[in-house]
Amino acid sequence: MKYPDAETLITSFQRTSWIIHHQTEGITDEESVIQPPVRGNCMNWILGHILTERNFILKLLGYEPVFDKATQEHYQRESAPVTTEAEGIPFHQLMADFDLSQERIENGLKLISAERLAEMGEAGSRKDQVGALIAFIHWHETYHTGQFELLRQLAGKNDKVI
Repeated sequence: MKYPDAETLITSFQRTSWIIHHQTEGITDEESVIQPPVRGNCMNWILGHILTERNFILKLLGYEPVFDKATQEHYQRESAPVTTEAEGIPFHQLMADFDLSQERIENGLKLISAERLAEMGEAGSRKDQVGALIAFIHWHETYHTGQFELLRQLAGKNDKVI
């Protein structure tokens, strides 16, 4: 087995969810599209991208994705940056979609069997055991989760320390 058990995965997703909520608290639509001064993306794009990856997990767990195909393409890797409010989904809607994905992931992982985690699955172009795919996507999520702290400070909100 090259992936954590379901309970460990649940705890890992709960941790990143807490950080994302903590770092996005009080962020407006306007603040969510502030671009970093170096190569990177804004909060709106990063959260949309996390949801795009979570869609793969939802499919592996037998749930409907939170984004349709066109929205998923808008936030996929190497897509155009979101630089204005009009280009992105309203930030409060992204957060609502994030919460829905969190609920579905936790519920799905509570119900998943060890056999299902060990089965081969697909997530985009990746093929591996379902548990390994979910663990990899979560690892990828942690990479982006850390970017929220800097982006919060760029929005002038220097009140959160984790």
